[in-house]
Amino acid sequence: MPPTPEQERLIQEQNLAILATLRKDGTPQLTPINYAYVGGKVLISTTRDRAKYGNVRRDQRVTLNIIHPSGRPYVTIYGRARIEEDDIVDGTAEIVRRMNRPVADDLEERLRADKRILLIVTPERFAP
Repeated sequence: MPPTPEQERLIQEQNLAILATLRKDGTPQLTPINYAYVGGKVLISTTRDRAKYGNVRRDQRVTLNIIHPSGRPYVTIYGRARIEEDDIVDGTAEIVRRMNRPVADDLEERLRADKRILLIVTPERFAP
């Protein structure tokens, strides 16, 4: 089910969200993240040493909560994440642009040195 036009607008306008992944014991791990929404997927850059990386390797189910700065509206995205370790430059560059920062000429080298990856979230449901 695709997002409503209002949900789509909020997802496109914002670049901060709270990401929930599941720890080994099943409890949620909540992390504030920057993201980009491209082609109906949510892109999140992280490193291999972060909890969310290990959590997604174990269990692909994730939830994102995107809130307008005023507190309303908000949208919750339920979906599954996959880890992309190779093709990460364009997606990460889009996240950087959405943060209103310049994209470094040596972005690819920096990403590889930092052992960065992309989490690519495929939404399955949008709420409320």
